Amino acid sequence: MSRTAPGTGIDEGAEAGRSEVGADRTAETTQWLRARRGAGRARRFAYVSYVALVLLLGWYGLFVIGLFHEIGHRRPLADSAGAVARTLPSGLVLAALAGIFLTVRDALWRGPVILPRPDVDWLLALPVRRRPVLLPWFALSAGIWALAALLLGFVGALLVAAADLGRIGLLAPAFLGPAVCLALLAVAGAAVVERFRKAADLLHRATPVLLLVVLLSAVQTGAAAQGHRSKALETVELWSGPWGWAAQPVLAAAGRSAPLWPMALALLVAATAAALVYAGKVVDEVPVAVLRSRARASGGVLAGILAVDMRSVRLSMTGGLEVRGRGRVERWAARLSPPRSPGLLVAWRDVLGLLMAPRRLGLMVLLLVPAGAAAVAAAGTRGGTAYLAAALAALLGYFAGSQLLEPARLDADDVRRTAWSPRPYERLALGHALVPALVLAAAGCLLAVPVALSGHATAPLIVLAAAPVLVAAGLLSAYRSPVPVWVLAGGPLLADAGPILAMLWYAVGPMAGVAGLTVLLAAPFPAGVPQAADPLGRVAACWGLALLMFRWALGRARRRVRS
Repeated sequence: MSRTAPGTGIDEGAEAGRSEVGADRTAETTQWLRARRGAGRARRFAYVSYVALVLLLGWYGLFVIGLFHEIGHRRPLADSAGAVARTLPSGLVLAALAGIFLTVRDALWRGPVILPRPDVDWLLALPVRRRPVLLPWFALSAGIWALAALLLGFVGALLVAAADLGRIGLLAPAFLGPAVCLALLAVAGAAVVERFRKAADLLHRATPVLLLVVLLSAVQTGAAAQGHRSKALETVELWSGPWGWAAQPVLAAAGRSAPLWPMALALLVAATAAALVYAGKVVDEVPVAVLRSRARASGGVLAGILAVDMRSVRLSMTGGLEVRGRGRVERWAARLSPPRSPGLLVAWRDVLGLLMAPRRLGLMVLLLVPAGAAAVAAAGTRGGTAYLAAALAALLGYFAGSQLLEPARLDADDVRRTAWSPRPYERLALGHALVPALVLAAAGCLLAVPVALSGHATAPLIVLAAAPVLVAAGLLSAYRSPVPVWVLAGGPLLADAGPILAMLWYAVGPMAGVAGLTVLLAAPFPAGVPQAADPLGRVAACWGLALLMFRWALGRARRRVRS
């Protein structure tokens, strides 16, 4: 029987029950889980260790052993020593920036603290302390990133040694220590992005700018390889942050000028230690809702990879990614009234979608710039080089056009989104091509003006010819048919080529557009045809190809709504 404590009015039995329910069960819960998972965990650890050992010895090990053997007998990259020395400062900064960027971007959908779904759904709901549960997963991610940094850093040391720029005994520690520090610093930054919603929003909004910085660094590295170095810019980069601090010990070991590399290394180590200490404090503060969404996203990504469906992978990665707040453009776009003509509603929705996601326009422009450079290179060469450059230009143009087709992909993912319109589904699908084609053609023509003024007068015509083909290829990708079950489950009957056939099934539309555009732009015009008719004939041929592909997309959309 319960009794009341004298003078308090509190039921001692109820208070004891509440304290028993709220007691710390961390030790006994983790002990019980270890006992239950013991045999299965040992088997999984043995299997993972076996696979990792096979991959390291079979791929990485053979490459490293072969390169190490070559270095012992000769310097296989000695002829390129000058180019390697020129690109070393900017190349190291580029590698560091790219690694940090990819790691923190990974935290937007997964992050370094990711638990299995049963642990998130059941274990964290129990009266257990979260730090002993979450910290080992963060330590596991940090260890994996550090191991990857060690492997890549040792390869970098071997390549620099192969160029006869230093001894491997000095280059190896100069690479490995800073590489591990950068990996741990990036993991700590990813933990902050996973913990704080404001940090994730800021990173998502700044992604185009950060991507532009990485691309500009790549351009600088390419220019340095050609002999166009900017020592002042390299000095600023080497002291601008951890990505530059980590490069200075390597430069010193390679005989380059880096007199203050001990100070840079000390700054790098101090920043890494401070970041790890701070990350260890915020790890146990990651919200349960974030952990649950990351666990589900990881499961969806794994399922999409096994089904070879990259669209499902992308939807799983971006499903929980929502940015709070709206900018001026978004608020202005939200006030746009719909058109009076029903035939323009699809175009109005597409324009509204682009205005609400301006980063897609920025990515389109970033992709069009190298696509235009590849197209100019294709116009100035002949033979296989022209076909290769034209294929690269068409592929980058396809990716640029696909940035504008997200509304079409959303309608293709769920046909119920078009229930508002009495028009046939396939006509609405075709209507999604209007705005992307106009925007892609207009942006391409603006970027082609300097090219036209520099001597390639037909550049705007080529843009007008290629834009419809690229948009049609994007529509074919958006309204793709599901992979037949017999392709995925064919097994030995298909010589284990099911995943490859599934990838080809999804990519046949874009491949047709890219391949057709490559041939039409790079193939020499028949002999005897006047030179003035050459660009007009290519434009007509491209438009004919675009018409055929639009009809193909129309049929795909019709079959999709009937299935």
